[in-house]
Amino acid sequence: MALACFYGAIAAAWIIFLICALKKSISFKHIMVAIAGMGFSLLYETALGEYAGLYHYINQSDSLLYIIISGVFLYPVIEMLYALFLPERIKPAIVYTVICIMLLLVFEILSLYTRTIVFTGWRIVPWSIATYILTFVWVNLLFRYLKKKGL
Repeated sequence: MALACFYGAIAAAWIIFLICALKKSISFKHIMVAIAGMGFSLLYETALGEYAGLYHYINQSDSLLYIIISGVFLYPVIEMLYALFLPERIKPAIVYTVICIMLLLVFEILSLYTRTIVFTGWRIVPWSIATYILTFVWVNLLFRYLKKKGL
């Protein structure tokens, strides 16, 4: 079940992204968010999951492989989707970000239930919440910076 959920989540994210890409235009700034997100995810997940041993994906022995797969094929797509619909004004952007964080927390809880992710020291409160806030703040700032530069 864990493998089906893992690859199902990646497939669902890509299907949603491809449908959205037909409706909204993808620009260089979206691609830069995805590339930066990939680097951030790989560094963060490897450091905290693999080396610190706070969690693992599916099984301990293959966790690094799943960290790499999700860091390349899942998290950058989620961050690009976030940037694709990010409101211009601050208050709507904050509401949008809170909704995105809540959706990711639900996804994380489902991942725990299916044993796609296994916590061995990590906690949703406060670490996952803080991580999602940090991630969306830097994606927001990067996207707005790139937009300001006309990219």
